[in-house]
Amino acid sequence: MHPEAYAGLARMLEDSTLMLQAPWRALDLGGRDINGSIRDLLPAAKWTGLDITPGPGVDLVHDATQPWPADRVRFDLVVCTEVLEHVQEWRQVLRTASQALAPGGPETLFLTCASSGRPSHGASGGPQPLPGEWYANVPAEELREELDPLFQSVSVTYNPHPGDAYAWARGVRR
Repeated sequence: MHPEAYAGLARMLEDSTLMLQAPWRALDLGGRDINGSIRDLLPAAKWTGLDITPGPGVDLVHDATQPWPADRVRFDLVVCTEVLEHVQEWRQVLRTASQALAPGGPETLFLTCASSGRPSHGASGGPQPLPGEWYANVPAEELREELDPLFQSVSVTYNPHPGDAYAWARGVRR
């Protein structure tokens, strides 16, 4: 994770007014540790790492473009960093993230993604996508358009340097 995305997530967590030292049940969606983790930002959280590929930090292998199984555990928080630009069906990932949130809790999603103006890069940390990898920046406006019908409260910001969108959304519309 590049430093700007890490700092953007830290700011969103502070702005959210969540108790950062609480033992939240947190889903790290796209949680394979490729180039650093965000888990230290919520040090008391009980983390579950989800990714489409097994690897460091992955507890659950699941394709996040598929609906969240009704019989699977749900979470207080979902954190999804630097994933959406690598998934052609990124809109479905947002729906799956909302489905993974437990009713009655904070029901909060935090995410960062490459947006307008960001150079392409590979899903495994390389400077270019590997053959067969998807890559497309996610415009901040489109991100908001997708989050608004899923959540009661949505905040999306754009950082032109390096070209990132940062969003947090709370209160799943069920």
